[in-house]
Amino acid sequence: MKPDKRAIISRGSTAYARKRAVTACQVCRARRTKCDQKKPRCSFCEKTGADCVTEPNEQSSFDPASLAILARLESVEKKLDAIQATPSTPSQAASSIESAARQSSSDDDDDEPPPSLLPQNLDQLLQWPVFHPILPASPDQSGGGGFMGSQPRCRPASHHPVPSSMGFELDLSTSTRYLDTFFAHVHSKNPVLDEPSARRMVRRVCLDGPGWDPESCLALLLCANGAAAQTALITPVVPTSSNEEQQQQEHYSTSQILFHAAQKRLGTCLDAAGVLQAQCLFFAGVYLMTSLRPFDAWRLFQHGLAVCQAFSGGEDPPDPAQESIYWTCWKSEREVRWELRLPDFGEYYSSLVDAPQLFPSLPPSSPDGAETTLRAWYFYLSEISLWRLEMDARVEMARSIRETPWTTAGALLEQLAGIADCTAEQLTLWEQSLPLAVSIASPPAGGTTPEEHEDVLRFVLRGRTTYVHELISWPFIACIIAGRAMTERARSWAVRGIEAHVRRLVINRPGFYYRHHGTWLMIRSSARSLCLLLAVARTTAAQELLPDEWKEVALMTLDMFKFWKDEVEGMESLVEQLEQLLGLV
Repeated sequence: MKPDKRAIISRGSTAYARKRAVTACQVCRARRTKCDQKKPRCSFCEKTGADCVTEPNEQSSFDPASLAILARLESVEKKLDAIQATPSTPSQAASSIESAARQSSSDDDDDEPPPSLLPQNLDQLLQWPVFHPILPASPDQSGGGGFMGSQPRCRPASHHPVPSSMGFELDLSTSTRYLDTFFAHVHSKNPVLDEPSARRMVRRVCLDGPGWDPESCLALLLCANGAAAQTALITPVVPTSSNEEQQQQEHYSTSQILFHAAQKRLGTCLDAAGVLQAQCLFFAGVYLMTSLRPFDAWRLFQHGLAVCQAFSGGEDPPDPAQESIYWTCWKSEREVRWELRLPDFGEYYSSLVDAPQLFPSLPPSSPDGAETTLRAWYFYLSEISLWRLEMDARVEMARSIRETPWTTAGALLEQLAGIADCTAEQLTLWEQSLPLAVSIASPPAGGTTPEEHEDVLRFVLRGRTTYVHELISWPFIACIIAGRAMTERARSWAVRGIEAHVRRLVINRPGFYYRHHGTWLMIRSSARSLCLLLAVARTTAAQELLPDEWKEVALMTLDMFKFWKDEVEGMESLVEQLEQLLGLV
């Protein structure tokens, strides 16, 4: 007989013999005796009165290799469940993938991370599990929709009716009044124009009549923004008389007519890439923000930023007008983009629109309004430095979260607490270094009066500081709401963060009923702070951390939401849900 030439293959540890399926009952298997498999009881179990249990699908019936495959399939299934559905935008896809990755990294750890360790916008916050019993996730919200006009959509022109312009002319006296308001309350926050030149331009347009050129477009936009700002100067609270309401409506109707005329001329800004064109696009966006149309405003801010990308740069000395409009368009585009949850188009796009690295240069001094111009620039440069402080902290926090796994949550929170300490110290130094003209510290004895001290520029700077406090305290509040174990240091930062959100609502109160460039952003940030406070109130382990006055401040903020609910899309639904949540705490 010929020898068998087949190679003898040794079965190593990675190869396993397939076992037959187990069909015996548990009792017979334990006795190691043959089971006759009678139903409902085998002979032995019937004789002894034992429970006859057979588990043909028990995993022990599979060999180790099959069990390893099943474990991998289970892991893949968990990742797919975390993603749930294909996101509608790249930014949502990145967020979903990050969430799935975090879940996968903690499969062996029951202590999963909270929804997010970096600030989320209002729509994302309302999807947190703490709100689910009261605010179930709806398909519209989870699919990219949201509250308060954050759903990007195209609307017909009839959605924004414009008063008739029949018989309306922009005369010198009217334009001068609106320009005074514009430079006092709009331009002071974004000093991107040379005031004497702008006034001469508007005067020329009034005398000659508006043409179809960028200069006429800009002149109309300046007057439109001035007329819209005029409505905010009547009263800082809800109008109490029909006369006040009528005055506000007249000014706002005039602003709509002027903006509609400027809109017809915006096309002239698209055939060239200059400072004038960028200024037209920016101030058109400012008007739309004032009209509580954030998505439409974002489109124009983005167009303005695209125009700024065409500036050649490298001038010696640099062009102050180019530098200032570039920074202003960048800042406005980024803050609205984040609130709207719009896509970032990846790292390539982000690198193209990175924040300017240098501070804008001061414009040439002029004798007319030199003190006012200098104060506006003090504010402007102070706000830029505060933005950079916030962005640096965000980058450091994101790096720590990315590089430190949640399995070492204690170490990660300690790192974030260190970043928070450092940023808070830098914020204190920033406040101490502010010039007296825009200082947000307490008024010095014998110095400015409270009325002079509490002006719009200081109000904006105080509001911007709340974003820094929100950023550095967010991970600790998120952890305490999610019921995660925390060190004493991390818990103290959660307490500071909760107090900062109450303080934000108090800081925002003077602007609750004003219509201005930042009204929509103020409403969004106030709603986010109120929702976080309600989340803390719904967390048993964190309720004691709320300040005594929090509910009074919350009701005051809710009244403000009711005031704007007819003008801001989705606000009415949000008010109803917030009232329901407040009634339960």
